[in-house]
Amino acid sequence: MTPRPTVEDRLAPAKVLSAAADGAAELFRANGGDLDTIFGNAGIRVSDLGDPVSELNLTQYCEMFEIAAAETGNDNIGLSFGQSFQPRQLGMLGYAAISSPTLAAALRNMEELFPAHQGQSSFGLLNDDGILWLCYRILDPRIEARRQDAELSLGMFCNVFKTALGPDWRPLEVRFEHARPDGWGDHERMFGAPVQFGRRTNAIAFRRSDLDTRMPTCDPYLFSVVKAFLQSRVPQDQDPADFAEVVRNEVKMQLGSAAPSVGQIAAILGLTGQEFQKRLKRNGLSFNDILRAARHELALHYLEDQDMPLTDIAYSLGYSELSAFSRAFRSWTGMSPQRYRRT
Repeated sequence: MTPRPTVEDRLAPAKVLSAAADGAAELFRANGGDLDTIFGNAGIRVSDLGDPVSELNLTQYCEMFEIAAAETGNDNIGLSFGQSFQPRQLGMLGYAAISSPTLAAALRNMEELFPAHQGQSSFGLLNDDGILWLCYRILDPRIEARRQDAELSLGMFCNVFKTALGPDWRPLEVRFEHARPDGWGDHERMFGAPVQFGRRTNAIAFRRSDLDTRMPTCDPYLFSVVKAFLQSRVPQDQDPADFAEVVRNEVKMQLGSAAPSVGQIAAILGLTGQEFQKRLKRNGLSFNDILRAARHELALHYLEDQDMPLTDIAYSLGYSELSAFSRAFRSWTGMSPQRYRRT
């Protein structure tokens, strides 16, 4: 009997615009790598990299860097690639960022348009007691070897910040989901910040005040052209999971002493309250369910910090008192926050 296909089998291959590999061949060659071996084993043709709006299979893209690390003997080749990778090299998504009026707008536009650049991935902002985190991870369960991609991607994103804040800007902290590698000292040196490994996601921390910085390369006309192109790549009927991810990220960003309202999130997304509600309904989504999921995710994140009082966690999630948070947490996990933290 033929086995039934799994969910992973039914997923279409995730894609990434080939601009994300701009300069990779030159880096591999400079590190002594054989391009025929690297690209051949990854199933990618060097000519595929010539057109910045062509697509690469995301699995093969990640494999290309993992193979290059082994072939060249440079275990930190992704880290090196990301540190030198400038936003313009990222193609349309990079131009969407640097042509925005402020860093806040740049990150918001990247979050909105990221699905057009790279599929089956998460990109968004997280508010953690006044410190913001830019979080990124690949969601495609078929891509297991992703260390090099994570390290090069966070380097790329840091260079968007440096476009606005100057070349001396450094993140407050960097986190990776993969285990700590042997050469991890290079990570702290290159990022100029403490680096942690084995975390839930890949992320860089920065100050909220950074968001107000104006982008010196702001270009409204260029942004309108780039945005139109990227939007044309996203299906009009956005996948409900993708839309839910965007809304959930915005909710997490706005959570604080009170939970954000439907109207607040709608305004951030450029929609009226009525338009937002219709879009939620069309995608079979509930705002309360998304708010609950955002609180659940953030609660698990905050509970990792053993020094953060439970009362502070409750207030950070928009609960007016600890008892309300405890009841909600028990409904999510079947245990109290205190017990969850102990285990």
